[in-house]
Amino acid sequence: MTEAWNIATSADALASGSTDILIVGAGPTGLALATQLESFHIPFRLVDRSLDRAHESRAAAVQARTIEMLQPYGLADALVARGNASANLELHFDGGRTGELPLGDFGATDTRFPFILFVSQAETEALLGEYLAARGVTIERRMELAGYKTDTKGVEVVLRDAGGVEQRVRTKYLVGCDGAHSTVRKLAGIPFEGDAYLQSFMLGDVELDASPGAAPLSPDTVHSFPGRYGVAMIFPLGKPATWRVIAMSTRNSTRPVKVAPGEENKPMTTELTLAELQGAIDDATASALRVRDPVWMTHFRLHHRQASHYRAGRVFLAGDAAHIHSPVGAQGMNTGMQDAWNLGWKLAFVARRAADASLLDSYEAERWPVGHALLRYTDRIFGLFTRAMSSGGLASWVRRNVIPRIAPAVIRAEWLRTFAFRFVSELGIGYRKSDAVVEGTPALDRGPRAGDRLPDAAVMLNGRATTLQHELVGSRLHVLLCGGAEAFSESADALERITQRYGDSVAVRRLSRSPALDTLVDASGAALARLGVRASGVYVVRPDGYVGYRCAGVELGDMERWMSGWLMDTNRRSRADGVS
Repeated sequence: MTEAWNIATSADALASGSTDILIVGAGPTGLALATQLESFHIPFRLVDRSLDRAHESRAAAVQARTIEMLQPYGLADALVARGNASANLELHFDGGRTGELPLGDFGATDTRFPFILFVSQAETEALLGEYLAARGVTIERRMELAGYKTDTKGVEVVLRDAGGVEQRVRTKYLVGCDGAHSTVRKLAGIPFEGDAYLQSFMLGDVELDASPGAAPLSPDTVHSFPGRYGVAMIFPLGKPATWRVIAMSTRNSTRPVKVAPGEENKPMTTELTLAELQGAIDDATASALRVRDPVWMTHFRLHHRQASHYRAGRVFLAGDAAHIHSPVGAQGMNTGMQDAWNLGWKLAFVARRAADASLLDSYEAERWPVGHALLRYTDRIFGLFTRAMSSGGLASWVRRNVIPRIAPAVIRAEWLRTFAFRFVSELGIGYRKSDAVVEGTPALDRGPRAGDRLPDAAVMLNGRATTLQHELVGSRLHVLLCGGAEAFSESADALERITQRYGDSVAVRRLSRSPALDTLVDASGAALARLGVRASGVYVVRPDGYVGYRCAGVELGDMERWMSGWLMDTNRRSRADGVS
C-alpha cells in the first residue's frame, strides 16, 4: 500500500475530526462526486485550494450521458435550460462554400437528450454548487492538501489553509479530483504517463463581428473555419461571452515538441493578446471576423496523459487527475464527471457497510480502459488534424480543393452521424468485462448486456408518465422484474430474502404491459422490446445507471448469488472496514 507523508509537523497542526470521504478539488468532477455522496447521506468533506469556483467557460459542451446522470438529482433539465441544445455545425470553406449539420437532434430514441448541450463549465459548476449549498454542503476553499499517510483502517490527512494553519483529518478514503497537477497523485507516487505537445493554440471567450463585406455568424451555430493558413472553431457560448473561439495558425509549426523533464505539467506562461488572437482568426477566416471585448483569453498547451493507476489502496484519482487529452470530441469534463459517478456509489455502499470493500476494485477496472480508449482516440484524431492543417503545399491544396467537396456529403450521412453521436455522447460506454457485472442464465439474446448503460424508455406509473431511467437510477440497486405479476408468483420467498438481507440498498420494481398498482406499465411493449424481453426477464440496475445483472425467465437464484458476492447483510458488515 502506498504511503505519502511529506509534512513537517507543526505547532499549528490542529486535531480535527473524521469523515468517511475527503474530496480534494471542487471542479466538475469533485462536485459530481459530492453530489452523489450527499444523495447517499455519506459524511464527506470537499476542499479546494482556489478562492472561488471557475467563472471562465473552460469546457463548453455537456454530453448526453452526463446529462442523464444528473437526472436523479433533478438537475438535468435545469442544466439544459441554461445552455443551447439546438445548435448547428457550419463548415466554412474558401470560396464561400459551406456545409451544415444539425447538432440539436441526432435521432437517438433511447435517451431524453439526443443532442450536444453547449453550456459554459462555469454554469455547470454553479448548478452543482447551488445544489450542494441548498443541502448544507460547504466547499472549504483556500484549503490545500499538505500530505497524508495511509494504514489498514484509513488515511490520516494534513490540510493547510491560506494562513498556513494545518489540521489533521482522519478519513476512510481520499479522492483526488484536483486536476492535471494533482497533489494527491504526486504524493501517491502514481506515474502520469504520456506526452506533452507545444501547439500554437489560442482560446478566447469574446464578442465577434463580421468584417465589412463579410457575412455575420449565424447564431446558435458552431462555426468551423479550416482556412488556408489556420483553423478556428467558434462555439455559441452565451455567457460569459457570446462566443468561444479556439484558433491555431498554421504559419507556425504544428509538429509535436517533446517537453523537458520536469516541465511536463507547467502551464504556458506567455499571455495571449487580443492582437495575437485576431491574427489567428484572420489566418483561418481570411480576415472575415473582428474580435472584441474579451472576457477570458489564454494560450493552451495540449497533453495526452493518463495515470498508470486510478487507485493506491484507500486513495483514488478521478477526472483530470487521472487523464488529460486534447479537446477533440469535447469529452474531458464529461469523462471526469462520469468517473465520479462510477466511484461515488461504490464508495457510498462500502462506507455504509452495504458492500464488501472488494467492490472498489471495479472502479479502476471499469474506468481506466475508458480513459485509455479516449486518449488513444483523441491522440489519433488530433494527429490527423495537425497533419491536415500543416502549412505544406499538399495539405493546403487538400483543404482548399478536396475537403470542401467531400465534407458536406460526409456529415449528412445518417449512419455516420448516428455512430459519431453514440461515441461522442458517451452513451456507448460500457463495462461488459468488469467482474462486478454478470450475465445470468438463461441468457437474454437481445437488449443491453450486463455492463451496458440502461436505455431509457417511456412508461407509466400509477397513471403518471415517467421513464425507466427516472424510476430505476438512484441511490439503490433496482431489481426490475419484467413480465406479468403471475410470472413471478413463485418468486415471493426469494424477493423476501433479498429485501430482508439488504434492506434499503435494494429496491424491487416491476415492468409489465398490464396495468397494476406500483407497476411500471409498458402498454405498447416498446420498453420491454428495448430490454430484449419477450415473455419475462430480470434486470438489476446499478445506482450509476448501468446493468449489473440480467437474465431471461423468472429464476432468481443466479441473481441472489451475484448479489451475495459483494453486497453485505447484517451478519457480514463487521468485515467492511478492510481494503482488498
